[in-house]
Amino acid sequence: MEKADSVFINGKVVTADKDFSFKKAIAVKDGWIIDVGENSDIKPYIGSGTRIMDLKGKVILPGAHDAHSHGVVFGANHLCCDCSFPKVKTIGDLQAMLAEKARELPPGKWIRGNGINSDNIEECRNHPGRGLSRRDLDAVTPDHPVILVLWSGHGVLVNTRALEICGIQPTTKDPESGVIERDEHGVPTGVFLESSAINLISQHVPLWTDEELRSFILEYQRILNEQGYTSYTESTLGPGGNERDSGASGERNIHIYKQLYDEGLLTARVSIGVYTGYQGIQSYESMLHDLDTMKLPKDMDPNWLKISMLKIFCDGVHLGHTAWMMEDYYDQPGYHGRSMFPGDTDEEQEEELHKMIMLAHQRGYQVAAHAIGDRSVKAVIDGYIKAKQAYPSRNLRHYVIHADSFATNEMAQKAARYKIPFSVQPGLADYLFEPSLDCVGPRASRMFGLREFLQYGVVLAGGSDSLNGEYCNWRKALQSAVTRRSAITGRVYSPELAISVEEGIRLFTCNGAYQENCEQVRGSIEIGKVADFQVLDQDIFQVDPEEISSVGVEMTMAGGKVVYCRNSQIEL
Repeated sequence: MEKADSVFINGKVVTADKDFSFKKAIAVKDGWIIDVGENSDIKPYIGSGTRIMDLKGKVILPGAHDAHSHGVVFGANHLCCDCSFPKVKTIGDLQAMLAEKARELPPGKWIRGNGINSDNIEECRNHPGRGLSRRDLDAVTPDHPVILVLWSGHGVLVNTRALEICGIQPTTKDPESGVIERDEHGVPTGVFLESSAINLISQHVPLWTDEELRSFILEYQRILNEQGYTSYTESTLGPGGNERDSGASGERNIHIYKQLYDEGLLTARVSIGVYTGYQGIQSYESMLHDLDTMKLPKDMDPNWLKISMLKIFCDGVHLGHTAWMMEDYYDQPGYHGRSMFPGDTDEEQEEELHKMIMLAHQRGYQVAAHAIGDRSVKAVIDGYIKAKQAYPSRNLRHYVIHADSFATNEMAQKAARYKIPFSVQPGLADYLFEPSLDCVGPRASRMFGLREFLQYGVVLAGGSDSLNGEYCNWRKALQSAVTRRSAITGRVYSPELAISVEEGIRLFTCNGAYQENCEQVRGSIEIGKVADFQVLDQDIFQVDPEEISSVGVEMTMAGGKVVYCRNSQIEL
């Protein structure tokens, strides 16, 4: 019998296998699991050089997978002002933060921030129709251009100095599929929605250097390891984002990931989604051009660095009225949004989307499409089915991102029938229920209806869509899915749509692996899979559902190596 490099004993091993079975011990060799069972089953693998880790009854799970993240942007945001709630609750809080940053930087330097959300600003909540504008920033930043990325990532707020630098005038036209928000006099308020409009600003903001981008990736992986993650989907990097987020969404990052892989510095496995496009606009022509000209890295172990997915933005976000809906917006009668694609009609835009999906499918790429509005979700699912039927031998496992927002039961049934996964973000529900009710009406109370989707047989993979802060805590997202409680009012919405702890764990482990076509090698603790684990400091099955987010991670192992350890007492 082979001797193990390391063994875990006396644990509550949550295998996340098809039966969701529990064991007590694990044996690991060369970064792979060679046996799982009871203590007595594993003891024969212990040799003189075996490292023994006594879990003392603690829960050990497969390493978590974030099925939808923006890692480089997250890392970059650590150098920016964190304007998210609850750090910023009032306009005064925001102004104080910006004033302090203005004192630190010489005049003319850009002030960058992220996470701002007017729905969580006291003055805006108490005065319906009142949103943040450049004037809220001007008083404290007259000499500095300011760009604040909105909480959703689908917009920015800038001050008047930034508008001047970028040459934005009242006569500046909205770019295709983008929105320049204006006041009642037609003057820009400083809010720019969706990529093509954001690009009008971001192209003037200095780009991060390669060294800075490299440090952002390493910092993000460190943070993820602390939260129990051993893999993630870096969902939006490529030529379509070269000027977005000061380069943190651009093509350079793909090659920097390859450098880190070559140097053996990755501590979490990465699946990269390639984002094609030009100046924030995606089309069949831009995708065709990029696929024909891009030089993507090669010669990687796909278990550590995988580049086989194309990211498509089908629409925007409903709070900005840029999601593509079947019905009119509750607060904007006569308008149901539109897609991100060229075309004057819904039908023309859908045809463009389907051409892009077919092209990607023909080239052998998996497609991950951002689709929030119900019209958008339907168009994406129909496009996937067309491609699968045209080339049925190619099982690329295309999936829909954010379908948990407004996908209908009929759409979920169709997705299940054609084995189309949903990449869901239940952690976002905390702050979305109330503002969504104002925007789309009563159906918002059934957003994130994971229970119904699971009943129909849709595979759900859990992601954070994190740009900063608490959203990379998968236990917090699990708590949201289990309780459906708003963090704004404390109200519980449609509790019958809540899921169990077991189902939630599957979202962030085995189902995440399934989304990436990696379920044969990771996502569960089984013989022949990689030794990716996380050890929790509490029994997640025993804590109060309202306290799940407080469960911490004591240790994380990726490929048989400890990449994070908070409590050295685990190791003997």
